[in-house]
Parts: sequence; C-alpha cells; structure tokens
Amino acid sequence: MNPEESMHRSTIAAIATPEGFGGVGVIKVSGPDALFVVSSVFAHGPPDPDRAGSPDAAAKPDSFLSWRLYYGYIFDPEAGRVIDEVILAVMKAPRTYTREDVVEIQAHAGPRVLHSILDLLIARGIRPAQPGEFTRRAFLNGRIDLTRAEAVADLVNATSDAAVDMAVSQISGGLASVLGKVREALVSVLSSVEATIDFPEAAGDEIDTGALVQALYENVRQPVDELIKAYEAGHFLRDGVKVVIAGSPNVGKSSLMNCMVNKERAIVTDIPGTTRDCIEASLAVRGSPVVLVDTAGLRPDPDAVESLGIEKARQYIDSADIILFVVDIRAAVSSEELRIFDELPLAGKIIVVNKTDLPVHQRRFELPSQWSGFPCVYVSALYGDGISELIDVIADMASNAAYVAKPGFVPNWRQKVQLDRLLRAVSGAASGLGRDQSLELVSIDLREALFAVDEISGRYVSADILDRIFSSYCIGK
Repeated sequence: MNPEESMHRSTIAAIATPEGFGGVGVIKVSGPDALFVVSSVFAHGPPDPDRAGSPDAAAKPDSFLSWRLYYGYIFDPEAGRVIDEVILAVMKAPRTYTREDVVEIQAHAGPRVLHSILDLLIARGIRPAQPGEFTRRAFLNGRIDLTRAEAVADLVNATSDAAVDMAVSQISGGLASVLGKVREALVSVLSSVEATIDFPEAAGDEIDTGALVQALYENVRQPVDELIKAYEAGHFLRDGVKVVIAGSPNVGKSSLMNCMVNKERAIVTDIPGTTRDCIEASLAVRGSPVVLVDTAGLRPDPDAVESLGIEKARQYIDSADIILFVVDIRAAVSSEELRIFDELPLAGKIIVVNKTDLPVHQRRFELPSQWSGFPCVYVSALYGDGISELIDVIADMASNAAYVAKPGFVPNWRQKVQLDRLLRAVSGAASGLGRDQSLELVSIDLREALFAVDEISGRYVSADILDRIFSSYCIGK
C-alpha cells in the first residue's frame, strides 16, 4: 500500500471552526471508523459515573441513521467524566463531503473543550487531519475534480462578494465544464489524426486538415484564450486591487488613508516625513476587494531612514494597479511633483487634491495642462468631503481594468501555467496541420495539450502537486 492509499484509508479528525471562545465549535471526523469511534465516547443521556467505562454506557454504532442529528454527551470512559453536552451530525457514505462516513461533533466553542474531545478521539485510534485533507479525500474519492477542490480554498479566503461569486461558480463546475468541452474537442481531433496514422487505407488519401485546424481554433484555442485573459485581470478578485497613495511629504496621504478605511490606520502629524514605512489596509469597493497602501512621501535628499521608506514606496508604486497621487490645495504644483508624476508607472493614475476644507483665499492649486487627461478628485481627508466620489472613480477604473470571464470564474496560477502549456501545444498542432507536417508530430502536440487539460482537472496529477495545493488549506477543510 502506497503512502497515499494508507493516508486515504485511515480515519481523520480536526477542529473545523476557528480557535477561540464562542457558542459552537465543530470537530469533523471522516473515515471508515468515524461512527464506531465517536459512538464509543457518546451517550444519549448523562452517563452514570459508576458505569462510564462499561460496554453499555456508550451508544451503539448501528443505532445511528444517516443525515440525522443526535443530542447527547461526550464522555471519557476511562476517567469516568463528561466532557461536554453535544449534538452529533451523522452522515454515512457515500452521500457526504468526502464520500466516507462523516460525523460532526457540535460542542461548546472553547479551546479546552474542543481539544479535550479531539485528544479523546486520537487516543482511540483516529489520526489528526492534515491541512486540506477532507477536501483532498473528496477529490480522491471522485466527488469533485481538482478545479472544484481548489475553489473551496478560494471561497474560504474570499474577501469580497465578487470573489465569493467567482469561487461559487467554480465550485459549481464552471471551469470544469469549459475544460470538459475543450477535452472533447481535443480527443475528437486526436482520434482523426491517429486513425489516419494507423489506418491510412480506411481513412483515405487525404485528411481534411482545414476542418481540424478550424475545430482546434473554435473549440480549443478561443475558450482557452478567454480563460487566460480572465486570469490576467482576475487577480483583482483574489488578491484585491492594489491602490497606492503617493505624493510629496505632508500633503495628507495618511489622513486620506484613515478617512477611506474609517479608522486611524496611519499616524498623522504636521511634521513632514512622518510615514517611514508602507502601511496596508483592506476595504471593499462595490463588492470587490481593495488593498490600500499608504507610502512615505517622495522627495529629494531624504535622511537615511526616510530613504529606506521611499525605496519601499517605489516598490509598491511599481506594482500598483491604481495610484492616488495626492497634492495639497494650498500650493501650486512644484517642478518636483511634475517630475515624480511623469516617472510613475503606467498604472491607472488619479489626482487627489486634498484639504478642500481650507478657505478659498488659501488655495493655490491649478491643474497642470499635462495632467488634464487624468481623473482629478477634490477631497477633504479631514471631513470626508469628496471621498465617495473618489471611491466611485477607483471602482470605475478597477472595473474597466478587470476582465472577468462570462461564467464568473477565474483560473488560478497553477491552472494558468497549464493553460499556457495547452495553448502552446495546440498552436504547434495547428501549425503542423497547416504545413502538412508529419501527423506523428501533430499527434505528440495534441497529446501534450490533452495532458495539460488533465493536469488542471486532476485526472492525472502527481502526489507532490496535490501536497502543494492542499497544504495551503486550513486544517479542518
């Protein structure tokens, strides 16, 4: 028995709810011995301490029906003590998340209580689950393919409505459906090519290479191109739109950040150069995640410490999706600000004129002609004036930049690597058909493309790739 099979046949358990104190905490148990072991420490009524270790103190495994809730007590037979009053959710194979027998113990959420129950189960032969092992078993048992398994982690980690929708679409089989059709098209073309190779007399003298190339283009290349485009912009949904606040010192960058996230996230003083590091905060804009970054003021001749902050600020600016370039309404735009603005990368730029709460006679700002093509929003970070308008501009710019596939799902990085591989192989096959290349070489390219599809879906995938995928999951999922 290989390690994967040995791991797969054991019974596992884990705390499935976050650590901490609360009303309910759940311990999930899955495997062939789940019901037998849990029933050995479960009683339908308060067990008599004098009889706690006797065979008839515990519930009988065959007394439980599938898809039922049972009220009772978890007790330690050896110590003769009740650990907690619980509810058991019993689900028998194969109609479960893992397609194994599954028991969920709903106890009171306290670290000591939950760990005492888990320790009791482990002492009776159940193994602690590894990260993502429940979902891994669902995949290995054929309940879900690998694209759906990976979407489970995306759903757990989703920080916005859009990310939730994307993950749910993928869990529902959106990506799997597209890949299934791509696979069918590849198999059809490969069958025609290999039939001609193996039985040239039956296939005739000529193969309709034009029809095969058209089939590859319409049924493989086009949908794969769409998926790759979705990945390129879809990181907005998973990682959030990175919005970096930049500008000269003391123009109100930190005040702007605090106002946008509605809390004191950054230190604000009248002293220029207060921000020496980059500070991140998260918020949702029209249901999409945004990572807002406050950076050190950009200016020439900084001191040694400030120069480190400026260097880090430039790194954030280089990787930004949107840059909020903040200027002070009290001052005319300086030549240094013009230079800095020109040197900013080609990300979306929004000019933010701050401190509009000041009286008119103190205002010196005039929009330079070279900035006229960029969005310009006037705000007061002190009182919040103009912030909603600024957020609308950010949302519009992000939605224009973010392309999302029509079904609502976006491939992850691992899947995108295989899609690139698939596209290269299909391009090679189509080119070979168009140039009357040897059909044996065309067949190799088509098989390479087919293997890439199967790596994405998990039809053929190595154990080390599974380890890498599921190691990022939480223990109880």
